[in-house]
Amino acid sequence: MKLSFEWLKDFVKIDKSPEEVAERLSLTGTNVEEVIIPFDVSGKVVVGKVIDVENHPNADRLIVCKVDVGTEVKTIVTGDLTVSKGSIVPVALEGAKLGEITIKPRKMRGIMSEGMMCSLQELGLEENSSGVYKFKDEVPVGTDVIEYFGLNDRVLDIEITPNRPDCLSVKGIARELSAIYDVDLNLNTKVFEGGEECPVEISIESEGCFRYTARVIRGIKVKESPLWLQKRLIASGLRPINNIVDITNYVMIETGHPIHAFDLRNTSKIVVKDAKGDEEILLLDGKKYKLKGGEVLITNGERILALGGVMGGEESGVKDDTTDILLEVAMFDPVRVRKTSKAHAIMTDSSYRFERGVDPNDAIDVINRLTELILELSGGIPSKIKDVVRRKIERTNINFDFSMAKKIIGVDIPKERQIKILNRLGFEVKDNTVFVPTFRYFDVTRPIDLVEEISRIYGMENIEGEPFKVTVNSASRDKIQELRYMLKETLKAEGFLEAMNLSFVSDDWSITGYKVQISNPINEELSVMRPSLLNGLLESLSYNYKRQNKDVKLFEVGRVYIEENGRPRDIEKVAAVVTGRLNKRDYTDQRRVDFYTFKGMLENVLDEFNVSASFVPCEIEGFVPTRCARVVVDDKDVGIIGMFDPDFVNQRFDVKDEVYAFELSTDFIYEKYVEVPAYKESVQFPSVRRDVSLLVPDSFMLGNILDSFFKYKYVEEVGISDIYKGKGVEEGYKSVTVYCVFRAKDRTLKEEEVNKIWDKLKRDLVYKYPLKLRFEEV
Repeated sequence: MKLSFEWLKDFVKIDKSPEEVAERLSLTGTNVEEVIIPFDVSGKVVVGKVIDVENHPNADRLIVCKVDVGTEVKTIVTGDLTVSKGSIVPVALEGAKLGEITIKPRKMRGIMSEGMMCSLQELGLEENSSGVYKFKDEVPVGTDVIEYFGLNDRVLDIEITPNRPDCLSVKGIARELSAIYDVDLNLNTKVFEGGEECPVEISIESEGCFRYTARVIRGIKVKESPLWLQKRLIASGLRPINNIVDITNYVMIETGHPIHAFDLRNTSKIVVKDAKGDEEILLLDGKKYKLKGGEVLITNGERILALGGVMGGEESGVKDDTTDILLEVAMFDPVRVRKTSKAHAIMTDSSYRFERGVDPNDAIDVINRLTELILELSGGIPSKIKDVVRRKIERTNINFDFSMAKKIIGVDIPKERQIKILNRLGFEVKDNTVFVPTFRYFDVTRPIDLVEEISRIYGMENIEGEPFKVTVNSASRDKIQELRYMLKETLKAEGFLEAMNLSFVSDDWSITGYKVQISNPINEELSVMRPSLLNGLLESLSYNYKRQNKDVKLFEVGRVYIEENGRPRDIEKVAAVVTGRLNKRDYTDQRRVDFYTFKGMLENVLDEFNVSASFVPCEIEGFVPTRCARVVVDDKDVGIIGMFDPDFVNQRFDVKDEVYAFELSTDFIYEKYVEVPAYKESVQFPSVRRDVSLLVPDSFMLGNILDSFFKYKYVEEVGISDIYKGKGVEEGYKSVTVYCVFRAKDRTLKEEEVNKIWDKLKRDLVYKYPLKLRFEEV
């Protein structure tokens, strides 16, 4: 948010430099990112009076002017033929800078021009100017134009956190400065009783509108705003339009409360109601929007006039020929405004403020301030105010022990000083009861919040720091910490690098359905507590991939937020993502990571923790169905492993290679770990291996039956050594070579007894399952 320093001084009289004020604000939690010079004009720019005009002897479209600048008369050549004798104009003299232009004498078609007469565009006060600016009032010759127009103003570029919507205004920041410097705050607003009753009938049918305050002003004149108002809007980053629209924007920045002005010709009555869906509205941005249902609408009973809290309609806005207007100062539900803004991808100054929460009880002051400026700058006759309240928000109170500050921050701040700080910030104190103003009802709810207010204004830099006193136990890590450390080291041994990401993600992340919404997110991209570690890991993988590091192995151990019995709960998980070559350091090895090599990495990690897992095929949104499985331990789902849908990672993360990922709960890993495994005596006798090639239907999951081999006598190990599909293998089948290792603990097995067991095992496979022996008959 950009605020004019000159504007701030209308409300709080301080003799500090903008840079010092910026530093003090930042120290109290209202961070000023920089102090900006909005009007890039410097040097000698003065008011001059044209005392003579002649045609240029060598050019038809130039004139030569003699201009009195107070101390001397300058010869200036200009192309603006509307300049005449007696015109009072701004003149930039030698050495002055207007943006990137430095003024210096130069010959123009043979005549030396000793300066430049300026337009408002060249002074930074207009986007486009048709010619040299002529002062309408008598301004003394030689007056400093920079001082006269306030072009030496400074602008504070302030970063406002989501919990401080009261600071999204000049008054809000002025209130902070009042407390910081212990000076009075000027908030006087003229009260206008008005003449006739407000002729517009108002009804609120939507729960999304808490209050609707209105006033009619007849006989206004729509015209250009005065320069002082335009200058302040430009300094705040807004484009001047006309006096009525500019006043509504001006008062919004000044008070923090968005306002709208309707042409009275379209507003015989106001009905605030919810959208049903499929309605259409043309808004002030020139775009037509189709409503989804649930939006708060401002209507005249039949036609939609505005999207409540977001933007006005094109047809109901103030036009050049408007003479009667209806002023709206409303209070909308922040949640409804946010949903509407997000659903239609419309971000406006109004929605930005409403969705963070505006003062629900300042409507009368705001509409009186509007009335004051409109009568001053456009004329008109105001009606009485009509104020319709559907839901009233009362100020809350907190029972506060003033000794609490010392207990929390360790500094004895006198009670009188604490009370003065709270009063300056808008709180009312009666004995030990603190009444919270409604512009702070969003974030001040507990005694500790009051301690924070007192301590930040008192000055965190004035509080002496002390080293933490920590009791050190003999063991540096507890058991869970040791196991977590071991898990990380095991993943590093598999070639993974550790990543650490934020616990916040965008709410369009859909690998899991449950979302824990943040009440006041820093921004829309960080509005949900992460339901999965995979989003952050994919972001990190994408960051590396886009910078030509295309062989990536990343893991993270951290907490995620899930649903349990309808309530959020945080649990620890481990996740990993991988793409690219299997061994990037060996240039002779061109193998790339696939599902089975990645699954093998996970199995290696689980083996270190004595975990035996099975993998059950499944379908999960965002993954390739045929390369995705649930990880099951002791008949419980503990995680997932799979390959991401290529379209998903390409479109969202701009990664064009295959990406594999797993995510598991760490609880079962830690539980299964045995620090000292049970002793197992080494077998002294040799083993015997047998292999068989089976023709397996493409749809049959052979891995599901390998465990059944262990029921046969002397079977020690079972596995797959080869998979082949091609010449010699019939359509719809693949050739899978399975090996089996036999061993006895007490003797060397004989060939005959191994062959007998092996033949029975093969017969059982063929008879029990849809399998065929590839090279022999049973």
